[in-house]
Amino acid sequence: MLQKLIPNMENADILEFFSIIRIMRLFKLTRHSSGLKILIQTFRASAKELTLLVFFLVLGIVIFASLVYYAERIQTNPHNDFNSIPLGLWWALVTMTTVGYGDMTPKTYIGMFVGALCALAGVLTIALPVPVIVSNFTMYYSHTQARAKLPKKRRRVLPVEPARPARIPGQVGPGSGTQGSGKIIGSNAPSTNSMDANIRRMNAANAKNLGGGPKMGMQKIENF
Repeated sequence: MLQKLIPNMENADILEFFSIIRIMRLFKLTRHSSGLKILIQTFRASAKELTLLVFFLVLGIVIFASLVYYAERIQTNPHNDFNSIPLGLWWALVTMTTVGYGDMTPKTYIGMFVGALCALAGVLTIALPVPVIVSNFTMYYSHTQARAKLPKKRRRVLPVEPARPARIPGQVGPGSGTQGSGKIIGSNAPSTNSMDANIRRMNAANAKNLGGGPKMGMQKIENF
């Protein structure tokens, strides 16, 4: 379609290639899929481990690509597939990731030895951070399963209280113990007479405990 609209443009295929970006809309499915959410959360939590993995892979690819390039040139090899180090980078990447397409293979004994070391180094490099990523995935998966088993909270409907009428000063309200004069009727507040009687009883009890009553205290004072 782009070639019809732009017939004079030679790189119309490149624009068609960029139209494939619409496939990225599939990532919207993560809103409805709990498994994809767990996977994205796992990658976010394991960002440091993944960065370390990529760093060691790149380092190993550069080292083994250079080694296999010079190893194949040491001995006479008419069928040498490693004509440059960039071609060796592709071979090292395929070997370290344990894919092994077989399009490029070392023919000399030294090159085979370098290839064996490259494969072992790739297995060890990839296997080291994998347990950390798996543990993060297990943690998020178990957390999601536990939340799914929890009962859903029901919304409580609170009763609506009727509006209270505004009170006018001096007016007696329903159930109130006050009159228009503001005096308290039937209140449980203690009177001053009962408080004085309680204080006298407490003083008499303290005097008995100290000197056998108030009379003993007065006799001691008169004798003195």
